[in-house]
Amino acid sequence: MRVPVRSSLMEIEDYKPGESVKGAIKLSSNENPLGPSPKVVKEIVKSIEEGELNLSVYPWERNEEELRDEISRYVGVGASIGKENIVIGAGVDGVLDTLVKIFIEIGDEALIPIPTFSLYESLVKIAGGMPGYVKRKSGEFGIPLDELIPACNEKTKMIFISSPNNPTGNCIPEAEMRAIIESVPKVMVVIDEAYVEFADSSLVNLVKEYENVLVLRTFSKAFGLAGLRVGYAVIPEWLASAYKKVSIPFSVNSIAIKAAIVALRDKEHLRKSVKLVRHERELLLENLQRFLKVYPSQANFVLVDVSPRKSYEAYEELMKNGLIVRDCASFRGAGDSFIRITVGTREQNELVVETLKQISS
Repeated sequence: MRVPVRSSLMEIEDYKPGESVKGAIKLSSNENPLGPSPKVVKEIVKSIEEGELNLSVYPWERNEEELRDEISRYVGVGASIGKENIVIGAGVDGVLDTLVKIFIEIGDEALIPIPTFSLYESLVKIAGGMPGYVKRKSGEFGIPLDELIPACNEKTKMIFISSPNNPTGNCIPEAEMRAIIESVPKVMVVIDEAYVEFADSSLVNLVKEYENVLVLRTFSKAFGLAGLRVGYAVIPEWLASAYKKVSIPFSVNSIAIKAAIVALRDKEHLRKSVKLVRHERELLLENLQRFLKVYPSQANFVLVDVSPRKSYEAYEELMKNGLIVRDCASFRGAGDSFIRITVGTREQNELVVETLKQISS
């Protein structure tokens, strides 16, 4: 006889990552087309060969502290953010998991403007909470403050806002974010900035001004370390103790810590990666909007409306041509005509444009 699992799991759908098919061009998971910094690979190999990275020993706390120091220098310019404001985890997913465990108890609620990253609602449900959804504005995907703020009540513990938002690519203006934060002083506002390196601005400075806001970041996108799973959050100091109590010990491995430190120091590779994405993103937008509806993006992907076709039809046609994109029908509230395309190299982007043009004609 099988041991029964928690009933709440019946309401949770499996997470659907971007597909990966051998031999195909993968533009479905918003990864860095340049890959990680060559200095990262070289330094990891060297550290293992010379015995500096001893894989039989648990990650050293001093190395984690060194990473937090590097992160604070990276994000703290003009915002006075110190290492005491930094916590790390196994990707943004791991950081999110810990944060939800801190704030959500059975019966609590969390608000999520949709469409957006599906993991928010899954983690809330796993913790025994109830996600509430606020539909983003049609056409521009902005957040309707006149609906979001009144939707908060005494059970609301968290609000999740992705900026730039996945899959729509738009950012929330700082004035609107301040309005939300100040209207719900007893609610933790989580700003997910996984794609902020490709955007024109950040909201990380708000963490030093308010005690009910935190900002998520990752090394998976602009830094090209998705396979190593390193994420972090910039949090108010009062939250650090709770985070340490709840987070799983040694959740970030020694190789990942070392890679993240080196990646932060290689500013030239980051600059090249961001420059490539921003330049190619504009060319992709310019060429696609000649025959399809494409939305402005501050991230390393673009959202495309392929109507009157369905998203799965465009997805399958692109797959036949060796191109994997993301069918956004799996995003709650996205509808059935959107695909998300990761910005790739010039050759990859030109192939996407030509293929979609043929499909749309």
